[in-house]
This record gives sequence, structure tokens and C-alpha cells, in this order.
Amino acid sequence: MIGLKEQTVVGAKSCADACARHRWQIPQDYNVAADCLDRHRANPDKIALYYEDDDGPKGAYTFGQLIEASNRAANALRGIGIGRGDVVAVNLPQRPETAILHMALYRLGAIALPISRLFGPDGIRYRAENGSARAIAVEAAQVDKLEEVRKLGSDAPQVIVVGGDKGGLNFDELLRKGAPDFTMGPSSAEDPILLMYTSGTTGGSKGVLHAARFVAGHNGADYSANFFRAGDVFYSPSDWAWIGGLALSLLALWPHGVPAVVWRSDRRFDPERTLDLMERYGVTMSFLAPTALKSLREVKQPRQTHSRLKLRCVSCGSEPVSPELARWIEGELRCDFNQLYGQTEAMIFIGNCSALEKADLEPLGKPFPGHQVAILDPDGVPLPLGQRGEIAIGRDSPIVMKEYWNSPEAMKEKFVGQWCRTGDLGYADERGYIYFEGRTDDIIKTSGLRVGPAEVEAKIMEHEAVASCAVIGVPDPARGQMIKAFVKLLPGFEPGAQIVTEIQQHVKTRLAAHAYPREVEFVESLPMTITGKIRRRELRELEQQRKARA
Repeated sequence: MIGLKEQTVVGAKSCADACARHRWQIPQDYNVAADCLDRHRANPDKIALYYEDDDGPKGAYTFGQLIEASNRAANALRGIGIGRGDVVAVNLPQRPETAILHMALYRLGAIALPISRLFGPDGIRYRAENGSARAIAVEAAQVDKLEEVRKLGSDAPQVIVVGGDKGGLNFDELLRKGAPDFTMGPSSAEDPILLMYTSGTTGGSKGVLHAARFVAGHNGADYSANFFRAGDVFYSPSDWAWIGGLALSLLALWPHGVPAVVWRSDRRFDPERTLDLMERYGVTMSFLAPTALKSLREVKQPRQTHSRLKLRCVSCGSEPVSPELARWIEGELRCDFNQLYGQTEAMIFIGNCSALEKADLEPLGKPFPGHQVAILDPDGVPLPLGQRGEIAIGRDSPIVMKEYWNSPEAMKEKFVGQWCRTGDLGYADERGYIYFEGRTDDIIKTSGLRVGPAEVEAKIMEHEAVASCAVIGVPDPARGQMIKAFVKLLPGFEPGAQIVTEIQQHVKTRLAAHAYPREVEFVESLPMTITGKIRRRELRELEQQRKARA
């Protein structure tokens, strides 16, 4: 069949060669479940998923088992009234049932609505109600969080319970009742399959509706893995309720036949336990958020303490990774590193493929083959190289969303002409690299000059004591805004005036005299979205509250 695997330019000699030779080959009748699972019918015993929870290993699932399970689930969902175009909320963590539900919904032509377990009753209700969910799947231990959802009365979704039958339909029982064979109806690459809500870093959370072509357009997953190969095993702790976690650590793997290690855990990210897991399963590739990478950086000599580690390539998205952190990955984890860039509305269209060319660590990367990128002025006109503006992707790229859910006004703001705006500022150089400077509302204007927080943060991260940091602009009567840094230190370092001075001098001399943080505050943690992005807006609000109380 023709699917995601066939969108990579095989045998390319360089990034430029791959881009020149690329042609999209997405069938009109494309179906995600067929691409992820059914293409492996000839090899049903191949492992698709290894499952473990906090109590230990739970076994492996083959492609053949998942084909049957998703068929049964699709029949069971049809039996409770779920059909083509219906929305089903999936309020579940990484676990086999989550993957089975997704595949079943894609077979039905229904729409999956992932909701993170981190949301409380109000957050769950907003998404279920706004998304008009007909059913919601939840773990037995989380059923009580549906108290607000149940208040919807006759509009309340049916509850499917995984790991028990408390307050809803038992998922295992549904599977037993579902027939093992399922006949899919007509499919289209334009079928809506996924409703994801934005993390809300720049305002209210919006529903982003993706078509099936969205999965087939993820050729960046292959390039950023330095090309999938026989024997690869993938692990990522990223929540499947986040589009990056779902796309990169599940949907983009199975068309290539790459097994996923799935670890359902209620514990906070633990770098040592993560390395142990990777070592035990022979993980060769991982997708890690910047926060996870910074946590791993606290492990001393990881390759010595985990001598059987087979990790060959790590990719990262969500927030730009500083060159210092990238060098640590290559030097201490001893694996390739590729940065990725995208957003809920258009996942993974810029990044690196160090198998094709050694990447520059300062920029985000280059547009992946098939994805057209431009830097726009405020009127939506592409700017010349070197000029700063808003990063945009061609709206005809298959990874660009179908629409905002029930929000035509937001659609008008998101698109201009042939371009889909990202809300991120940056510029392009003559080599084809795209540089990131921050969100449109994150840019700091100090003494009449514009400063992107990302570039200041990257320089601060070069200090040996810094684990992570965030930079914002705070009101200043003389400069308009003053640059302030919030800094979390690595274990073994203590806050003090000397570190402040060293950070300031380093940024002043290595970046720009006007771009150094005039104020540095040491913190134990930084506010993050559920996808690992720094909430700079929350830090700005904190400063405003402090000023109001002063």
C-alpha cells in the first residue's frame, strides 16, 4: 500500500536533494488504521508494542493482535451507536487500550478527541462539551473526574471504563462482544479523524480538527530519526493526549513497522528510571520534550552507568533546544540529535536530519521535504532572507489542520492567502535554515530594540550551573521593558550573586549588550503547559501581581 512510509525520499544525498526530489503520494482513499496496522497483515507476529507499568512488564502485542483488537473495538463502538463523524473523547494515558481505541475510531471514520489525564473536571467538561463527544473513555481510577461531564444530562457522553467497570461500560467486555472481523466503509484522506485542543499558551484553548492526511504527511518523523531502520525500538514519555506525543510515538511509527515501548506511569519523570527502561528494551530512538532532556542532563555519565544503552538518535520539539543542551546529548548520551518544530495546527514541518547533513545547532532546522515555509510581514507577504517576521507554512501541506472546531473567526486569523500562520517569530538565512525568536506576544522590546526570549535563554543555558530557564520582559520606566530571567540550577549549585554576574556577563558578551537579563530570580521550578512548553505568560502575570501588591 501507499502511506506514510512511502513519503520519504529514499537514497537522498542531502537535504536539498531530498526536497528537490520529493513528491507527495497520498492516496485519495487513505485510512490511518490501514496504514498503521493492516499493511502488516502479512507479518502478523511482528511486535508492535511493549507494555509496562509501575509494577513491571505486562507483555508485548503483535500487529496481528492489534488488528483483531481494533476490529473488535470498532464493532463494539458501532454497537453502542458510534458512527462516522462522531467524536469520542479518549481521556487515557499511554497504554494498549488507548492505541486500540484510536485505531478502532479511524476504522469507523469517527473522530478521536484526546484529553490529558492532567485535566480536572472542568477541563474535561469543556473539551467534551465543546467537542460534542458522543462517548468518553477513562480509566476506572479517573471516573470521578467526570462529575461535571455527567451534568450535561441528555447530552452527556457514554462512559467507557478501562481497567474496571465503575460507572460505565467495561472496555474489556466490549472487546469480547465485538466481532474479530470488521469491514470498513469508504475512506478519504480528507476524513476528519482527530480533534486536538491547543495548550492555550496564547489564549483560550481551541479545537484543532485534523484530516487523515495529517498522518501521511509526517515524513519529518522519518527524517528526524535519521531514517527508521530494521531493529529500531522507540520510546517517548510524551503524553498521547499531546499531538507531538501521539504523532511521533505511535502514529508515525507503525507505518514503518517500528515497535513502541509504552510505559504507563503515575510517577513524575525520573531520568534514571527512563534510562533503565530504554536499556532493558533496547530502545534506539526517542522523542523527548526539552524539560525531559534537561532532567536527563542531571544524570552524570549516562553512558557509563547505563553501558547497554543502544540509543542512536533523539529528537525534540515543543520548545527550541539550546545548542549547549544539544551538545550534551551528542557528547554524553553519545547519540545523534535532531530538533523538530511544529504546533498543534501543523505538526513537524521544520527540523534536522543529521544523517543527510550536519546540523547547525542555533536554528530550528530546515523545512522538511514537501513543506513550504515562509517568513511573513504583518500583511501576510513573504519577506526576504534575513528579515524578521512570522513563521508560516503553506496551507496545502498535508499536515496543516482541516479547520478550527466551530470557530470560523479563528480560521480567518490563522490563514492569510496560501499561508498558515504559526504565531511564532523568526527569520530565514541564505542556507535555508529557519531561526526562532519567540511567540508574537513573548517578544521583548527594550530601549527600542526587539529581543527574542529564546535566544537569551539559549545563552543562559550555556552556563554550567543552569538546568533550565525562562526569560520575559517586565515594565521598566527607562527602557519600556527590562529583561528578567527565571533560573533553575542544577544539583550541586547554590544561588548567589556570582552566578548572576556570570550569567549577565556571558549573555552581554556572547549575544548582545542590550540583551542581558538585568534581573535574575532563582526558582525551584518553572510553569509549564502539559506539553512541556514554558508558560512565559504566567510569569508575566506573576510579575504584574507582585507590582500591584508593592
